Amino acid sequence: MYFPKAAAVFLCITTLSEAFSIPDVGYHLAARTPQRFGQGGSGGGQNRANNGTTKASNGGGSAKTSTTRAAAAASVTKAATGNNNNNNNNNVAAGNAAAGTACLKSNAVQTGSADDGNATPKDGQSASATDTANFINFCSGQTLTNGLQLKTGSCNGIVMGKIPSTANMISAIVVSPKPAENIAASTTFTIAVQMKGLTAGSFTNAAATYYSAPQDLASNGQIIGHTHVTVQDLGNSLQPSSSPDPVQFAFFKGINDAGNGNGLLSATVTGGLPAGNYRVCSMTSSSNHQPVLMPVAQRGAQDDCQKFTVGVAASGNGNGNTNANAGGNAATSATKAAAKATTTARKSKATKRARMYVV
Repeated sequence: MYFPKAAAVFLCITTLSEAFSIPDVGYHLAARTPQRFGQGGSGGGQNRANNGTTKASNGGGSAKTSTTRAAAAASVTKAATGNNNNNNNNNVAAGNAAAGTACLKSNAVQTGSADDGNATPKDGQSASATDTANFINFCSGQTLTNGLQLKTGSCNGIVMGKIPSTANMISAIVVSPKPAENIAASTTFTIAVQMKGLTAGSFTNAAATYYSAPQDLASNGQIIGHTHVTVQDLGNSLQPSSSPDPVQFAFFKGINDAGNGNGLLSATVTGGLPAGNYRVCSMTSSSNHQPVLMPVAQRGAQDDCQKFTVGVAASGNGNGNTNANAGGNAATSATKAAAKATTTARKSKATKRARMYVV
C-alpha cells in the first residue's frame, strides 16, 4: 500500500521513541518511501504481488518484516537518543559559555561601587549611586548606545576600561594657529597639536563602534587612541560673554594617524574659513571615540584651545586698536600741554610775588 509522506512521518513518530531528532527520521523514512509506477515498498508490497504463496509463507514474510521493522526501530531509537544526548551536551556547553561571558566574575567586582562616599559627609559633596555588581545592569530597559551615535540620547553599558598612571597622563598644546594669529580668509591652513602621553593612530569605525569598547593601554602604558580638532565661530569678538553652541562648528576633523611619531598631529583646513573670530580646540579620545580617562582628578587639562582671527575681522580689530591708540596718544598730549601751561602760570605768579617783596 502507498502511504503519503505525512502519514509515514506520523507513523514513525508514534511508533518510535520520542527522543529522536527529525533529521534521523527523514533519513530512515527515505529508505521506506514507496517507489513510483505502482511498485511496492519493501517486503510487504512484494508479498502482496505473490498471491499464490501459502499463508505460512505470508506469515513468515510478515514475521520477517516485523523483525526487520523492530530492528530498524531499535536502530533509529539508539541513533536518535545518541544524537539527542550529543545535542543536549552541545546546548549545555553553549549555554555555559554564554553564561560565562555574560556573568560578572568575582575577581572583577569592585566593592567601591557599594559605597556612596558619604560616610563622612562634606559640605557640597553629593552621595554616589551604588551597586554591588559594577552596575552591570544599569542600562537594562534603556535605549542602548550599541555602537551608534544616537542624537536622541542613549545608555552605554560598556565598562570604562584601563586607566594610565600619572606618569602617562595626556597633555596637549595647540601650536598652530598661534594665539590671536590672523589668517587670510578662504585660504588653506594647517591646525597642529603637540600631544604628550598618547599612543596615537588608533581610530575605529565611528558609525558602528562608537563607545562600544573600553579604553585600553599600549605596552608603554599610554592610552591608545587619537585626537580631534574642532573649530567654532565666536561671532563678532574673540572675547564673547556667552559660550558657543556645541552643536555648531565651522570645521571638525578626527586625526587618525600617528603624526610625526613624536606626538605632533595635524589636520588641513582645505579652502580655509570665512572672515571671523574663531576658537580651535583639541578633543582627545580612546580608540572608540570616548573622552580619555585620567587616574586622578587634580591635574592639568588633557586638551587645549586657541583663539584666532580670519580675514576682515582681524582688520577691524586692528583698526579698533589703531583708533584706540590714536585716541590715547591724543589724550596724553593734551594732558602734557595742560600740565605745561599750569607750570608756566605758576612760575609767572611766583615771579610777580618775588618782585613785590624786593626792597
